[in-house]
Amino acid sequence: MFQFQTDLHQAHIYRGLVYYYCLFLAYEKKGFLLHVVNIVSLAFGSSLMRISSKINSALFAAVACGTLATFAVLQSTIKPQFDEIERASAQLNHKRVTDAFETYTDKLKTATQDYAFWDATYKFMRGEDTAAYIASTLVPEDKLVENLDVNALVFLGTDNIIRWGVAYDLNTHEPMDGIVNQLVQFGIDHPMIANSEPDARRGLIQSTKGLLLVAIAPVLKGDRTGEPMGKVISAKLLDLEAAKELTGVDFSLDDVPPSTGAVDLSNDIAIETLIDQIQTTSTIKDLLGQPLARLKVNSPRDVSRAGASAIRSAMLMMIMVGLAAIGILWAFLERTVVSRVAALKMHFATAGSSGKIAETPGTNGTDEIGDLARSFNLMAGQVNQLRDALADSSYRSGLSEWAAGTLHNVRNGLAPVTATTWQVQQLFDGPWLKNIEMAAKEHAEAATTPDRREKLNTFLVGSAARFVEAAKKTTDLTAKINNASQAIVDIVAEFETYAHRKTILEPVDLLPMFKTVAASTIDVQMKDAELVLPHASAVITGNEVILRQVISNIFVNAVEAIEGQQHPGRIEVSIATSGQNSGLTRIAISDNGEGLESDRLEAIFRRGVSTRNRASGGLGLHWCANALKVMGGNIRAESDGPGLGATIILELPKYEAKLKEAA
Repeated sequence: MFQFQTDLHQAHIYRGLVYYYCLFLAYEKKGFLLHVVNIVSLAFGSSLMRISSKINSALFAAVACGTLATFAVLQSTIKPQFDEIERASAQLNHKRVTDAFETYTDKLKTATQDYAFWDATYKFMRGEDTAAYIASTLVPEDKLVENLDVNALVFLGTDNIIRWGVAYDLNTHEPMDGIVNQLVQFGIDHPMIANSEPDARRGLIQSTKGLLLVAIAPVLKGDRTGEPMGKVISAKLLDLEAAKELTGVDFSLDDVPPSTGAVDLSNDIAIETLIDQIQTTSTIKDLLGQPLARLKVNSPRDVSRAGASAIRSAMLMMIMVGLAAIGILWAFLERTVVSRVAALKMHFATAGSSGKIAETPGTNGTDEIGDLARSFNLMAGQVNQLRDALADSSYRSGLSEWAAGTLHNVRNGLAPVTATTWQVQQLFDGPWLKNIEMAAKEHAEAATTPDRREKLNTFLVGSAARFVEAAKKTTDLTAKINNASQAIVDIVAEFETYAHRKTILEPVDLLPMFKTVAASTIDVQMKDAELVLPHASAVITGNEVILRQVISNIFVNAVEAIEGQQHPGRIEVSIATSGQNSGLTRIAISDNGEGLESDRLEAIFRRGVSTRNRASGGLGLHWCANALKVMGGNIRAESDGPGLGATIILELPKYEAKLKEAA
């Protein structure tokens, strides 16, 4: 018998190896559905296996299918992300090259403007102190262009005559023939480039020596005023190898095809994905905005290769972990599940007559679980009745508690409405309005003497200012009533949805919420109280409507705790990371009110317990505790004793935004 079981277990292992052989076939041949069918057939084809054999077969099939599914997910989600990062990197490399060109021309622009917008240059171009200017500024010529990091510098007069100009090779310090004349000819052919505005124009042009980075500026006074006295033109040969070394990018500049159209002149970058690289292409324009060259940047596909390698490593690791897990689970199930199920069958057969265990399906099975189910179902009827009765009781209790919580929060929401309405009523007290009414009536009577009417006029005019002030205050108070009323509407609307859906959790910004709740509770009910809010906010995961009611309950309790105290009231709110769990945000709401005894710090969160003798119901903090638990948080209280104030501490999960970053 022992030899038979050993052979059977070895057969399971061999079957598992066959599963993974099918898995690799699916990976190589992409026949996903066919191999999944083969795996499932192998797993569940035998109907006479022991329960341990069925579980092991199911585990083999689940791990194999899970591996295939994981591979499909990685290929369809992770790999495209690597490709997108690679494309973004290629575009970044392309922009790095164009930015390098911009940097080169920016330096040229600065050097050109330093000479063009200078009073000494202005006089030189006008024919004044030419020898002194050249001696002090422009010689030695090769050192001048070397210091400016340019190959050529030309001063061209308004009569298109060269006032001064040189061109040198910065490596050999030898003159560069023809460059000065080409720059002069360009300035003559396009006279408006440097005269249209008091600033340097910069860009690329083609020359006999190659592409030139050029900057042209009008010669003006130091404050950029005066009639232009000509142009200053500087140029530098574009050193492609130096640019490649600077940017670390492999690129080339090709001639523009004669058929280049308007679409090709756009600033868009064309991207072509090749086997071993990504090629980006764009059109480089010259100083006149015409197509000059095609910039091609080649970026290696290192990221996608790394992604493919990571996916292969992850698949191999999953297969190894799956095999190890199956082996461990096989040994565990054999030693702890199968043998224990046989023993539990007798235990449940005895317990079946007591009716303490609920009914279970699966009585048609031919293995140990089937025998266990038939014995277990002897007591199902009585337990089912108890379960149904408990469910009905819990349902009614839940409805009652939610209804009580809703009414409690609506009552809290009505408190600021009532207080604000009373303040509006006090603005228009009866005797004052009665006096105004009597004065207006007497003023309207024909028998009123002029002296008396003059006094009535004075009284009515003086009352108008009070009317205006009362109207302004009424407007402010009405806004608070509207806010509090809207909060009540939100309460009712939120609690109406509980019958149809679960509580929706979302990011909640705490500081704006504290300000809103304070405006409708503390500001209205206790004007003299000092409210201290934190400077920085935090975002937590919760339900804003419910959390607003929790904070409102705590604020109302704090206000009531402060009332009747001899010292000025103070409520302070602080926000910090929980010291016990970095994934939670700690919110502390402290007051300097009547405080609590140490033996009541936990009891106040129980149903039916209130923090004050005159309060009724005791549902406020109990409801708050339940609401926070639904949102994954908790609540507790701290106090140094009666008369020393209290602190309510809430802890709620931080909101963690998942961002995709491309390097």
